[in-house]
Order: sequence, then structure tokens, then C-alpha cells
Amino acid sequence: MAVAAQKSVTSLMQKTLNRQAAMARLKFKFNKNQVEHILLSYIQSRNVGSYTELLKVLQEYQLNDDNFRILIEDSLSCVVLLGRECSQFVELVCGVEWAMRNEELVEMFNKFVTSLVTAHIYHCPKVMNAFMKMFKADGENWGDSPPDESIAKWSNIHTIIAQIVAIIPMTSDILIKTVIEQFPYYKAGCYVNRAFIYNLIWMTKYIPLLREQIMTVIVNRMIMMDVNIVDNSKNKMPTEVFEMDMEDQNSVSETLDYCMLEMLRWLEDERDTTLSMLCNVFERVILPTHGIRHVQFLLLYAISINQQCADKVLSNLWVVAAGLHGLGPGALATRRTAVSHLAGLLARCVRVPNTRLVQYLKSMAEWCHSYITATQESTTASDNTKVHGAFYAICHAIFYLVAFKNHHLFMNKGSVNFVESLNLPRLVTCNLNPLRTCPPQVTHTFSSVTRSHQVVYCQAIIEKNMRHTLQSTSIQQYDEWFPYDPYTLPISGKIIWPLCIEYKDFLKGDDETQYSCMKKKIEAEEDDYLMVTDSSQKLASSLTNTVSPGFRTSESIFV
Repeated sequence: MAVAAQKSVTSLMQKTLNRQAAMARLKFKFNKNQVEHILLSYIQSRNVGSYTELLKVLQEYQLNDDNFRILIEDSLSCVVLLGRECSQFVELVCGVEWAMRNEELVEMFNKFVTSLVTAHIYHCPKVMNAFMKMFKADGENWGDSPPDESIAKWSNIHTIIAQIVAIIPMTSDILIKTVIEQFPYYKAGCYVNRAFIYNLIWMTKYIPLLREQIMTVIVNRMIMMDVNIVDNSKNKMPTEVFEMDMEDQNSVSETLDYCMLEMLRWLEDERDTTLSMLCNVFERVILPTHGIRHVQFLLLYAISINQQCADKVLSNLWVVAAGLHGLGPGALATRRTAVSHLAGLLARCVRVPNTRLVQYLKSMAEWCHSYITATQESTTASDNTKVHGAFYAICHAIFYLVAFKNHHLFMNKGSVNFVESLNLPRLVTCNLNPLRTCPPQVTHTFSSVTRSHQVVYCQAIIEKNMRHTLQSTSIQQYDEWFPYDPYTLPISGKIIWPLCIEYKDFLKGDDETQYSCMKKKIEAEEDDYLMVTDSSQKLASSLTNTVSPGFRTSESIFV
């Protein structure tokens, strides 16, 4: 009771203080030329007292239109004198609420800022910093488009930024540095991150030279969100410990979901200018990152809406994976990740024609056979799995694709003849034994598919590997990351799901896809985001557990 009474008294005191502060703000008034006299007195005579009081007023008081007009008019009249010693004043003036005032006052502020940075370019970082902070103001998340009030406010900010960059082009470097420094923390909330990304995309429309840099910054931050979303199905922590972080996890998932939505809309609206940039950003930022589960679907979307982009991406991935770029073999981790992306896109993307599947399966098999021949002839052959990491990764990709695309690869005699031409028995039975390091779920599905079609028999080798594993004291580690496993973010998923092929267990043949199942759940529970997220995570996820259904299609593999 005593604690409650104390809280009540504290609350009343705070309300009283707030009321007094509000009354003080109403009574506060600048006199004409007062700000100018204070600034001149400080600049010319170092009168610190009045200047300090002015700074305090700008920090603590919300200015009405009359006070704001006097502040900007006086500041404009002595803008040439606002040197480095006035940097704190400049920062506070730029931080005053101005973007929602009437058109005349906004234009006056615009004139002041452009005059300031023209006369003193060293103030530009503080000016840009203040503008970026305005994009981070808190608010309510929106549906299809932001409210008109927010659009009007942001438009005024972008107008000034565009004018500054047009007048002084070198400020674009300051701008991108400020963007990186001011990008919200991934836990700052959905609205703050989404609004910031929305405005960065807006910025690319009038500063095209910054498009790729801005996209790189956004993708980098989205990857940070992605890696901080815990995979509940693989989490081994005690339930009561994990539940403490569930609210944060759901918040980050929602944030990433809406950020993905903004990026997908950007790719759709400006596909000609953004798709090639995304390919570059993918190679620099996404490709070296292992274990993410959502951001890479931007690439799947890109190759779904542009065939030239698809061919470029698939070709580049194969060049990296096979070490054919002429710059040395490259980092093993990057080559393995490239193989995973290549196999995932060939397996999952609806818009990738099956002719590409045939093309890359053939290339992979030829590369692996050449590698086997080279190791057999080499006098320094090694049994170290790390030494042969690229070979194992490409073999696993072949096994994964044969298992995943079994309905296409074994749909008729011609298709079966193609699979037989890959000479899979040689891969399976070679001394390097790629099945030994292959993820068990892929191994078993590949074995079942190829045995049922009498292409290759793996059971004896699987059993031998199991005995070896049981006798070994070391724990076998498998790379169980499939980068294009089903996408589970519900809002942006409505755009992604139609572009993805679902794995269909050849032993089951379910008609309903996981994506359609997930969509029904979302439509039934539209108002409960957390419930949707939890339910989607309980669904069968991929080939990982070999139970997910998939799309039926009559498309021939050779079409």
C-alpha cells in the first residue's frame, strides 16, 4: 500500500511539473532581433551568459510559430558569422520541430539551412545528422502506405536534403556516412526501422548515385535482424529461459517482415535500376553470410521477375562455387555458401526453368568427376574433409537437387536417361565418400529416390558410414543450412510464397503445399501476429525433415 501511495504522489508531482512547464512555454516569447543580438554578442564579445540561456531555451522549449519565425529570421541575418564556435547552436536550431509548420516557415527554414551549409560546409554533418534523426521519430506502423501527415513531413525533409546535395555534391559522402551512423538499432521497433528504410529508399530517387550504397546499408542491417531471430525449432535452451526473450524475438521478426516488404516493393517499382544493384550487393554482403533464413529471398524475388538477372546470378554462383573466376580458388566457406545458394535457387524458384536445372546438374557432375580423376592421379591425395570441402559441397548439392526435384528428374524415360548420364554411382562410391559428410536428411531422401528408380544404391555405403560414425569418438558435424527453406515471415511472405516451390515427398504426394497452408492460417488469424508467427514455426519446414508437401507440375525437365 505504501509503495502504491508513493507512486501516486510521484505521478501527481510529475503532472504538476509538466503543467508548469507547459504554462512556461506558453508565456515564453522571443523579442524581434533578440536572437540576433545574443548571437552577435557571443561571436564578437564572447558574452557566454545570454548565449548559454539561449541554448537552454532551444533544448527545453517547444517554439510556437511566432518564436520560430524570429529564431530563423535572426539566425539567417547573421548566418555568415555562425562559425565553428556556434556548432551547438546550429545543432539545436536544426533539431527544432520545423517540418510540420506552414509552407512559409518551412521555406524560411530551408533558406536558412542552405545558406548555412553554403557558407560553412563544416556544419553539414550536424545538419544531416539532425535530419536523419527526424526519420527515426516514433509512431504507429502503417498498412499499404504511410499516413498523409507523415508523407508531408518527410517530403519537406527530403526537399532540403536534395537541395543541399544539388548545391554541394560532395555532401553526398557526408550523407551516406550519417545514414550509417544513424541507422536505428534492430531492436528499436518495427515502425522506426521501417520508416527509416522507407525514407532511405525515397532518398535514392533524387540521389541516384547513392542507390547501391544505400541498398548495401539496408541489407547489412536486415542481415543483423535476421541473425538475431532465434530458430525456435533448433533452440535447446530450457523453455522457461527461452520464454523470457520471446517478446523480443517476435518484435525483431515483425520488424524484419515489414522491412522485407519495403525492399520487395522497391525492387518491383524500380526493377530496371535496382535488380543489377541487388546482384552486386548479394555477392558482397549476403553471399559471405552463412545461416541467415530470410534476407536472401530478396535474390529469389529478383531472379523471379527478371530472367537476365536470373542467368547472371546463377552463372556467378557457379563460377564462385567451382573456383573458375581466375582469382584463385577463393575462400572455402564462400564457395560452399555459393553452392548452397545455387542449389537452393534451382530447387525452390518457380521461375527458374528446368533447362537451367539440367544445365547446372550436368556442370556440377562433370566438375565432380574431373575432381575425382584428379585426386586419383595425385600423389598427394588427402582424406581431410576440409581439403576437399568444395567437392563435398557440390556433391551434396547434386544429391539435394536429385532428391528435391525428383518429380521432374524421373517423370519420363528421357529424364531418367539424363540422370543416368550424370554417373551418380561413381560419385557415391568414390574414395572421397561424399555421403559420409552429407546431411542425413538429404542422404536418406536421395537414397530412397535413386533406389526406387534403380539409378544408384546407397544403402551399403550409408550403413558402412554409420558404423564408422559409431566407432568414432568425434561428433560428426553436418552443414544443415538450406538457404531457401520455406519463408516464414507472414506479411512479406504473401509476395514470396507464390514464387517458391515446396518440397514434395515422393512417398506421400500431398496436394496442399505448406505455403498455402500457412496462408490459410494467416488469413484466419489476421489480427494476431504473434499467433501467426508461432503457428508458422510449427509447420514442417523443408527437406530438413522430408515431410513437407510441394507443388505439382507437368512441366517437362527438357522444356
